[in-house]
Amino acid sequence: MSAAVRSLLIGASLVVVPLLAAAQSVDRAIAGAGAGTVQFHFAARDGVCGNGSNFYRASEMGYYSTYGSGMDGDDNCARGPVRVVVVRAGTEIIRIETYAGPIAQDADGGKDLGAVSARDAANWFITQAGTLEGRPARDAMQPAMLADSAVVTPQLLHLVTDQTRSRDVRSSAISWLARRRDEPGGVGAATVQRTLEGIVHDHDEGETTRRQALSTLGNLERGEGVPILIAMAGDADAWVARQAQSSLANSGDPRARQYIRQSVRRSDLAEESRTAMIRGLGNEYAVASDYQMLRDLYPALDSDQERNAVISSLANAGGVANTTWLLGIAKSATETSGRRRLAVNALSRNDDPKIRDELKGLIAP
Repeated sequence: MSAAVRSLLIGASLVVVPLLAAAQSVDRAIAGAGAGTVQFHFAARDGVCGNGSNFYRASEMGYYSTYGSGMDGDDNCARGPVRVVVVRAGTEIIRIETYAGPIAQDADGGKDLGAVSARDAANWFITQAGTLEGRPARDAMQPAMLADSAVVTPQLLHLVTDQTRSRDVRSSAISWLARRRDEPGGVGAATVQRTLEGIVHDHDEGETTRRQALSTLGNLERGEGVPILIAMAGDADAWVARQAQSSLANSGDPRARQYIRQSVRRSDLAEESRTAMIRGLGNEYAVASDYQMLRDLYPALDSDQERNAVISSLANAGGVANTTWLLGIAKSATETSGRRRLAVNALSRNDDPKIRDELKGLIAP
């Protein structure tokens, strides 16, 4: 664990300790219920509704369907408490089921503890996420995120940085931490960003976790992570730079688009990175001037990989200018047979009779 991440955890621990104490009241109630399944309910956050049985909706998360396949309309989405069924084999938790809306009795007739404090419930669930194993650990996070007035980012921060936890749990915690980064009374958006940056640069972390942290930075809703990715794209760590460049190549943020336009002209970029930038320049966010830039850039490219990326990008874009250019590649006596064939394959999907006539006698698709 990096020193930067360690210092963040020390500050967050001052908040976590009282939260753990609050969770003990729910823990005692569950322990007092004896063995077997228990359920209880608590107040939901604004924007949470459901039908009480097979689906619920949370406005900040989109639709979630639980233990069922249908999604009811708004008329059947009732604002109501969160109901959780904790399925146990004896006293061991093996499943956590989350519902919202009208309160119903569990089909198995387990012990009903009734209403509990939303904050206490959230603290108990997120504590379970840090102690349980397997799927129940991940599923424990969902009801915690739905609980009214719960402050969850301090404990999420611990889960995110706890390398003893499973990749599944940490992945879920990273996603929730990013979504809740602005919660009142929480660790704050700046701390969340620094934590994710620390994970990206931490060589003790697995590449999957590092890659998710970087991707999460790039996907922050208001683009806060884009300047961070642009800085990382020039990082001395080649892995960090390459991953940041790849993320920027797929971004629709205007600052990322400008970075891509500058990068495709750079001759000092590694072939893999420059190819990613070429594909990024010609993706769904491209405008006519981007396609013109690719056509103009093509003669200066030295590698087959980069030239093939230009051909593929322009073929996917279509349009008269790009089709005419591709036809020139297909007919060129100086192009390799592989690149000519790539252009012919692209043009063969064109229904224009004139284009089909032009293809006659060229390399067969």
